[in-house]
This record gives sequence, C-alpha cells and structure tokens, in this order.
Amino acid sequence: MKVEAGGQRERVLLPFLAGVLAGVAGGVLARALVPKPGLDTRLIRRLRQDPDLPPVVFVPGILGSELVRPDGSQVWLNLGNALGHHDLSLPLALPFSESRDTLRPAGLLGVDAVLPRLFGFTEYADFLDLIESAGFGRDRPLAEPGATHHVFTYDWRRDLVESSRVLDQALEELADRRGDPGLRVNLVGHSMGGLLARYYLRFGGGEPTGVTWAGARRIRNLILVATPNGGGVQALDAILNGNRVGFSNTTLASGVIERMPAIYQLLPPAGVSALIDERGERVEVDLQGPGTWERFGWGPFGSGPRRRHADQSPGEPEPRREFVRAALERARGFHDALARAPETPCPVRVVVLSGDCLPTLGRAVVTDRPGEPPRFEPQTRAEAESMLEAGDGRVTRASALASHLPGADEDEGGCGLPEVTQAVFGAADHHGIYNEPAFQSALLRILLRPPGREGVRKPRGSAVAAAARQV
Repeated sequence: MKVEAGGQRERVLLPFLAGVLAGVAGGVLARALVPKPGLDTRLIRRLRQDPDLPPVVFVPGILGSELVRPDGSQVWLNLGNALGHHDLSLPLALPFSESRDTLRPAGLLGVDAVLPRLFGFTEYADFLDLIESAGFGRDRPLAEPGATHHVFTYDWRRDLVESSRVLDQALEELADRRGDPGLRVNLVGHSMGGLLARYYLRFGGGEPTGVTWAGARRIRNLILVATPNGGGVQALDAILNGNRVGFSNTTLASGVIERMPAIYQLLPPAGVSALIDERGERVEVDLQGPGTWERFGWGPFGSGPRRRHADQSPGEPEPRREFVRAALERARGFHDALARAPETPCPVRVVVLSGDCLPTLGRAVVTDRPGEPPRFEPQTRAEAESMLEAGDGRVTRASALASHLPGADEDEGGCGLPEVTQAVFGAADHHGIYNEPAFQSALLRILLRPPGREGVRKPRGSAVAAAARQV
C-alpha cells in the first residue's frame, strides 16, 4: 500500500511540476518575444572593427558561474538542484585553501542554457547580447579583426582574495595568447564581481599590504555594475536562512551557504548601520565581528533550532564556529583592504553604474532575545521607512557608493571610494540593468572608446555629483 501511495503521489506531482515549468518557460518566452526598448547601437558612432579597441573582460557576481564535475556534467544550475538537491557544501576545513571539493567553474550562467533564465538569471545573457550587438565577438581569435570580449568565471563560493589570484593568472594568460605584454582590458565587474575586480585593481593577485594599484597594469577602465561596496544585509539573511532555488530549499540551505567564505565578504562592514531594534533605533555593531554573532546567537553560536531550511552542517558545533570565525575575520580583512586610503591616485578610470529608484533592503530588525534570528521584512510602515533605502532592489545606492567610508562626507556625490571618477544612477533593477537604454549607452561609450582618448581624470567629487544630477 505504501508503494502504491508513493507511486500515486509521484503520478500527481510530476505532471504538476511539468505544468509549472511549462508555464514559467512560456512566460520567459513571451518576455523574450516582447520588443525591448533598448539602445540602437548604430547611435554609438565607433568603428567596431578597430583592432586597437581594448578587449572586454566580464566578471560575474555570486552564483553567476556554472559549476561542473570533473567529467564536465553540470552541477550548478541544473534541473536536479532546482527541484531537489545537490550538495554544494565546501568541506569544513581550515585554512580555506584546504576547503576544496572536485567542482570547478565552467561557463557563464544563463547564456548557453535556458534553465537558469527560467529562475531569473537573465542579466548575463542581456550583457552579452548588448556588447555583441555593438560588435564585440566572443573570444575572437587574434587573427580575426574586430573587438573581442572574454568572460572570467570563478568558483563564487570561495574567498575573493583567492579568486583575485585566479583573475590575475587569467589576465596574464590572455596577454600571452594575444602576444601583447602590455595588454590592458576594460574590466566589467557585476555585483560581487565588482568587489573582486576592485580588490584586483588595488592589490593584483597578492595579499593586501599597501595599496599598490598592482592590477592597473592590466586595466584600462574598470566599470563596477551594481556592486555592493558597502555590503548588503541580504548576505546575512542567506547565511542564516538559506536561499530557495526553484522548488528546492536544500541546494542553497543555510548550512550550505554557511561554508562559503565569499558570502561573508558580502556582509556590511564596520561603519554600516545594518541593524535596527524593534523600536526602530539603529544598533551599531560589526556584522563581520565574531563577537556580534556570539551576542545574538546566530548560526553555530545559537542553541535553538533553525528558523527555516534544514541545517546541512552536521557534526559538532565547535568546528563550525571555528570556520565561521575564520570567515568573518577574512571578510573583515578584505573590506579593511578595500577601505584603505591609497598614498597615490588611482591610475585608471573607475566608473560606478547602478540603480537607485527601487526600495531596497538596507537594514534588518533584531531583538535582545538570544538566539532569535533577525527579521528581514518590514511589518509596518514605520519599519519600512527604517529598513528600506533607495537602490536597485538588491544593492542600495549608499552601498554602491560606499557612503559609510570617511571620504564620503567630503565628496559632493557622497562617494567614499577614492578610485571612483564617475557614478551613473537611474531607474534599473539589479537583474535588468543591461536592458535599460541609459545604462547601455553609458557602458558602451566607455567600452567603445579607443586607446588614447580616455581623457584627463577629473576630480572624483565633481564627476560623481555631475553624473548623479544628469541621470
């Protein structure tokens, strides 16, 4: 009887899931068929076959690279982990260099496969559509004339300092393949990829000491698209509660995300007011400080059951605590390095592109009751006013500009990053920015500018303020 009942459930469930997927696929197809109000690239008056046009290298954000097994079979993202489960957990091992599995990065998510787009991963296909329509060929051979673009994929679970070394190696290999020892590229970093690109600009592939601008030797322009330079409280939500993937609550359950060092580097750093109490008063704590996690009883420092999603970190709590402490300290060091004041001006142009017309979560609500998780959704209008800020739905304007840093008070546009020369804001959501004509124009006018015409770098404050007024 049990077997029959289970079989009957499967006969009912599978057609239901198939119907849901068919409906979602139909919606995506319908969206694709609707004409987009995009930029007519003929208006960008550049010779697209210019052999001297710098290559474009794109760095995606978290979740943006496919992960595959040694045999090449895809693990992230496939139908199995959208409906069920595949363990994406890194081993619970320190140092982080020892926390490895057999998965490796492959292609850019949602570009060559339709499934990721069914679950909202559309921005990377949009980006490639845009620059290819402007004449950039994907991985164009050196002997073939015309502009080219390349994609840097990486294991988005791992420490971003480690990923910066991989980026450094990739750009050196690209220079060797092109036979150009002096190669400099236009580097575009999306979301977390922008943090990785900023670190590379400052320190190359090395550990942070002084700001040397070591990566500038390979960068002509750096474009930070929807980059959380001041972190985002959504990272805390992901670590404590997990993220739903399609119909699955287990693929990116809290215990899986807990073992990803990179997610801690997305937490708001010290100086960002990311928590309020039940009265709406700001709670000034360091979310990257282990003491804060111990105070509130979060993750492995709590004694009660998780609020939701299965705990996928079996074993004794102390190894988990050691891992989380190390991840938090690594994140703190990472953001300290990005906040360090340089002794010399940045030698390359850095542009911020982001949205600021959507209500975006900027703070979570905490209580004094130990072990009670933060709340990430406002329940009253007063809470909404305290928790939400202007942004793109994922990254606040304040985070994109790193307005928590001391230099922001002296800057007309409120930007705390001394390397930024221009910031462009407007009506765009985090996943749809490459479909907005204003941002398409701003991006392409940088990428299609030939060497020798970058112009003189203007003082950062005036450029940021002017861009803020124009868009």
